[in-house]
This record gives sequence, structure tokens and C-alpha cells, in this order.
Amino acid sequence: MPRLAVVCNRPSRPVVAAVALLLLTGCATSGPNHVYATLDGDPALHDVGPQPRNLAHAVAAGERVLGLAYDFNTDHLFLRLAPAQVIRVIERPSGKVLREMPLPAELKTENPADLAIRSGDRHLFAVGPDGRAVVELSLFGEYLRHINLTGLEGPVGGLAYDQKADRLLVLTAASPAATRIGSVGPDGHVTYYVTLAAPVSGVSLGYDSDAQHFFVPLAEGNKVGEFDAAGALVATLQPGDGGPVTALDAGPRSFVRVF
Repeated sequence: MPRLAVVCNRPSRPVVAAVALLLLTGCATSGPNHVYATLDGDPALHDVGPQPRNLAHAVAAGERVLGLAYDFNTDHLFLRLAPAQVIRVIERPSGKVLREMPLPAELKTENPADLAIRSGDRHLFAVGPDGRAVVELSLFGEYLRHINLTGLEGPVGGLAYDQKADRLLVLTAASPAATRIGSVGPDGHVTYYVTLAAPVSGVSLGYDSDAQHFFVPLAEGNKVGEFDAAGALVATLQPGDGGPVTALDAGPRSFVRVF
């Protein structure tokens, strides 16, 4: 990945100030959007983007991915795994496992339960086992708060974060043909505003905040549907040749990472 470099004998004050600002804020310069996905029975984590690649052996034999979140600031991927009931943190460029964080007892489940991350402060959001609540966690998996969701039309099948509008998004399905997306208000109330135009598998949700596009596993096969802001299907992606998609997220790959 390209790194920030300044080559000169006497750095100008604007350059020094810019570097200092980056170091203090911990931000990143974003590049093209990528979609990250895992497939049933496939040990790789698939990166679908301008230069597709796989992170081999991200998932061990016997493990199942229940949720996935990508943080563009650090270029880290977060996998929610069963039966170990941990969140595995992977460095995207190298595929190196950085750490594993045990989930709080109230989050333990064997069912699909998506993850999302707010890149501003890197707080994680995890769907509860009953699909009707979300738990907010710190970057290191510490419990912060419980959010009861109201106004739901069904259990939460997917979770994503709109980084530009600073809002948590949820995917629910009253039926396979009536899958809707809404935003979570400060009081936990869900306001729906998009109905997807194609049948999907309600197990995970990704969101491109720049294009305002949604990514959801399609109901048939191992493909991902890309939906526009009105819910129309505009593209179909195929992460790999394995089984159905189990989890996904989307985000702009960083040109510059600052920790």
C-alpha cells in the first residue's frame, strides 16, 4: 500500500502541518471502493474491487463467519466467528491476524449476526442474538451500551454504517420479496426508507457511503447484489466459487493509513 512520504531538505511549514494533522486525527485518504465477503465452506476472505484478491486462510476449518466489518482508517477487517464467539481482527494488506476479542456473553449466538464499524471513533456495532437489539463495543471489544431497536418489521439481518451521514443502517425482511433498509435514530427507533427490488438473503449488509449504494447477498447462488439509493439492482458481483455468501462489507481502500 502506498505510504505518505515527504522528500526534501527543508520541509515547508504547510507540509509539516499537514503531516502533524494526519498523525493527530488518525484519518486516511480513501481510494476506490471495495467489497469484502466470506463464503460458506471457504477459508478465504474475498476482496472484490478494482484489483481483486483473496486473503487465504482467514477462516479456519470448523469456523463460521457470522458478521463482517471493514474500517478504512486502519485498513482492518473484523470477522465475527462461531463457535469460538470472538471477533478476529485482520490486517487487510498482509492478511495477518492482529488479535481476537471475546464477545460479551449477551452476544453469543450460532446464527448470522452482522457487524458494523463507525470509522470516526472505530466503535463496533453487533447484532444481538434475537435480532432486535444492537450492542455497541469499543475497538477492542469492550461493552459500551445496549441499543433496543423499535419499529422493526422483522429481525435484523444485516448491519452497516453510513460514514458520511453518521448513522447506523439495518436490513430486515418481512419476507424474501419485501426486504427493507432503515436507519437507527438516537433513541433506537428504525425509520425505513429503501425497499430492495430483488430477492436477497438477509444475512449481511454493506454500504458505500460515497455512492450511496447497498450491498446484500442475493437469494440465489453465491452472488452479491449492488443496489442504488432507490433500491434498484444495478450490478451483480461474484466473490468466489464457493457456497453462499455468509457476510460482507464495503468501504474505500485507503491510499494512506495513519495509526
